Amino acid sequence: MGLPTIAVPRYTLKLPSSGQELKFRPFLVKEEKILLLAMESEDQKQILEATKIIIENCLYTDINVEQMPAFDIEYVFLQLRGKAKGEVVDIKYTCPKCEGEIPVAINLDDIKVIKHKEHTNDIKLVDNLGIIMKYPTLPVQEKLAELTKDKSAIEGLFETMVHCVDCIYDSENTYPSKDHTPKEIYDFLESLTDKQFQKIAQFFDTIPALKHNIELKCQNKAKGKGKDKKDCGYKESVTLEGLGSFFA
Repeated sequence: MGLPTIAVPRYTLKLPSSGQELKFRPFLVKEEKILLLAMESEDQKQILEATKIIIENCLYTDINVEQMPAFDIEYVFLQLRGKAKGEVVDIKYTCPKCEGEIPVAINLDDIKVIKHKEHTNDIKLVDNLGIIMKYPTLPVQEKLAELTKDKSAIEGLFETMVHCVDCIYDSENTYPSKDHTPKEIYDFLESLTDKQFQKIAQFFDTIPALKHNIELKCQNKAKGKGKDKKDCGYKESVTLEGLGSFFA
């Protein structure tokens, strides 16, 4: 006789990028083990691979996880974590004034992907020339983690741009990036003026992202004697961005 099985609840969510509804279950102990082993390695590639495996295991909806934008991946993973371990995450900050701890409780249900109103992936460089960008996916992030490991910030930015170009177009033709080598795309980017280059950089500056604003207020007792001790009173507005910020 086989062992009894435990019923697992099902939930739904909507992808921030498309509004598509996905059905999922919380991650279980086996997924928690995958994640912990990857985090112990401190290897970005292993962590990304573990994230992909966990999401694939927990989704009932048929979808290609490798083609999902990174901000969709982060949002879905946050939902899986919330349903598995509880929606409230406790984070502690160190007060820069009194050096005491500031505890903050964050409800993961309040975390949304923020979309910038001026964001676009269709970038006009001149009247008859433009470039269409695509969002970084997990395979792209894995590749970039390897390519940019020992490179400067500007070199890393160029590598990111090269791998996020979907196509280049003019008044007569469209030139898909898959039909051209990375070096050809790299050379094209280097041929741009600074103003044109900044237009592409803005795509990454305004890309949809997992963000949440919190207000820190330190209520620790400041240094002093007896009745002279008062609340530290330090205040600061903090914007949490990216998946790692919510589990720090």
